[in-house]
Amino acid sequence: MRDSIEVGDRIRVREDGRSPAAEEYAGETGRVTVAGPGLDRTIVDVRIDGKNVDTVFDEEDVTPVKKSA
Repeated sequence: MRDSIEVGDRIRVREDGRSPAAEEYAGETGRVTVAGPGLDRTIVDVRIDGKNVDTVFDEEDVTPVKKSA
């Protein structure tokens, strides 16, 4: 995977994401619950902060949130 996104990582949905889910949740943060290969791309399943459901994104739609030192 591009930035080694793994289950449990915190992510932010990119403002320039292309999928409908990325457009809806642009700028929001969440935690990865599943990450793995899809049919033609890598997908990540994310629990968006404050939501009770997970949302699936293309890996290119999310970016890892840096951990504080």
